[in-house]
Amino acid sequence: MGKSKVCELNLNFEAVSLLSFLDEQEALSKKIPNIDKVLDLKEFIDDIILVTGSYSKNTQTSKSDIDLVIITKDDAFKKQKLLENLTALFHPRMHAIVITQKDFIGMLLDKKANFGKEIFNSKLIFRNTSRYYGLIKEAINNGFRG
Repeated sequence: MGKSKVCELNLNFEAVSLLSFLDEQEALSKKIPNIDKVLDLKEFIDDIILVTGSYSKNTQTSKSDIDLVIITKDDAFKKQKLLENLTALFHPRMHAIVITQKDFIGMLLDKKANFGKEIFNSKLIFRNTSRYYGLIKEAINNGFRG
């Protein structure tokens, strides 16, 4: 492996609790425009809400859009339409994507590069962080290695 180092994270209850706290604190410290309006919607209370792309990497410019991702158990199409209507007039523009938990895990398990792996590598998690780590743990148990 050359000079690379491999480590494995045990996603037990304590680790998930700590990671969840730290991730949410980091996300909230970034002051993402209009994220509070999304977080206030009761329709997304049980969903994982995160931002990826340039805002998660802190490389955004004045022309950047916000890549908002909702990972939901069900009703992805209905929630996608609701989110598109809600965010249509936001500035900066919000590019909203709703995916199911099953699809997210499927993306992580796919051998090819994809949006799920992009989310895994760079995200700000605003809600239901422990649920996000539960999905990661499920993917790991099924062969995902990051």
